[in-house]
Amino acid sequence: MLERLGYFFLIIALGAWIYLLVKGLVEAFPVGLIGFIVIAGFGFLFLKVLKDRLRNKEDDYYDKNVEK
Repeated sequence: MLERLGYFFLIIALGAWIYLLVKGLVEAFPVGLIGFIVIAGFGFLFLKVLKDRLRNKEDDYYDKNVEK
């Protein structure tokens, strides 16, 4: 219960941080485009890694069956 509450607050803080970051980049428009490109690049790489991890059956097998 407390762990889920902690994750909830972290997600809220992350959302607020991203909102403020994007707002600041919009206010610094010409130079802010560089920041948008960097954020988009990291976002696409994160989504690719997440997708690869969720679709990898070998990793799931080792997570469930190999002793640590």
